[in-house]
Amino acid sequence: MNNQFEHLLGGAHMNTLRIIGGIFSLALFANESIAAGTLAGTSIENQATVTYDAGAGTVSASSGKVFVTVQELINANIVSQDSANVSVSSPQTDAYLKFQLTNTGNGNEAFEISQQNLTGTDDFDATFSNVYLDDGDGVFEPGTDDVIYDNSAAPSISPDASIVVWVASNIPAAITDGDTADVQVKALSKTFSDDAQNSPNAGDVVNSQGDSGTDAVMGTSGANADDDATFIVSAISVTIDKIVSAVRDNLGGGTGSQPVPGAEVDYTLTVTVIGTGDADNISVSDPLPTELKLKNDITGVITVGGVPETASSADTDGTSYDANTNTITVNLGSVTAGDPAIAIEFTTVIQ
Repeated sequence: MNNQFEHLLGGAHMNTLRIIGGIFSLALFANESIAAGTLAGTSIENQATVTYDAGAGTVSASSGKVFVTVQELINANIVSQDSANVSVSSPQTDAYLKFQLTNTGNGNEAFEISQQNLTGTDDFDATFSNVYLDDGDGVFEPGTDDVIYDNSAAPSISPDASIVVWVASNIPAAITDGDTADVQVKALSKTFSDDAQNSPNAGDVVNSQGDSGTDAVMGTSGANADDDATFIVSAISVTIDKIVSAVRDNLGGGTGSQPVPGAEVDYTLTVTVIGTGDADNISVSDPLPTELKLKNDITGVITVGGVPETASSADTDGTSYDANTNTITVNLGSVTAGDPAIAIEFTTVIQ
């Protein structure tokens, strides 16, 4: 559509068509904003006119048209999404930090992500394992919904668009309670890394490798796209895992296991307290998606640590299901580190 408008703009009714085209574009893209301005590859057309009075009356003359092609300006920012130090235990595998990467340039761009330990103010170094690309739900699910971020095939990000990544590390053993590890995460344009420019400065160029065959020009923020986050070892830590433990479709004599509407899906949550001391006021919340409902609603059963409890909020067992919000809540109170993990089990029905 843009090419059609550019062709028409060369005609005699240029100004009128510019207005029409502008209104049309505004209607289509009213919610879109481009962080770095005009998109890479756009051809900016300009022409000057002079008028003067002569014996034959008013005469006008026009210059030739000149064109400027907008180059791709590469900018990005990466920001930690953890509002405070992230508590971990010692040792711990796959301790994770959450970052959001936003393409603030004017072209589509992919980025390599790297991490390093900072020195000088912290107490120990984390051992990096993997970076994971979040699937959009904001929940760290390594190896299932969240896939490993592959720098060699990093996803292209549109201007003003963002992705969320999880930077996973292993925490060594024998680290003292309260010790910290500072981690820096960087994003580097693949256009520049593929050109072996691994530490580009603002204004550096990769010829003809930008969008639409333009030059790629490193912007100020793109050259310094990094942010820091901190792990802190806590004497106590609580983890939770969730699995699908069984599916029953109630077809074919009740032996089927296909997740079809009407099928029952069993879930198991496992809460584990590690470290030393007690974790107090532990509360588990599991908001079910609209495609699921707890079997039998508030008269259903939620098993906690092998003990069946009612889903009704009218009793005092600390376990309930809110049919209005479709949320299961289990209050576990205080749990001592090292105690056996607590299993929470319940059955849902696919709507």
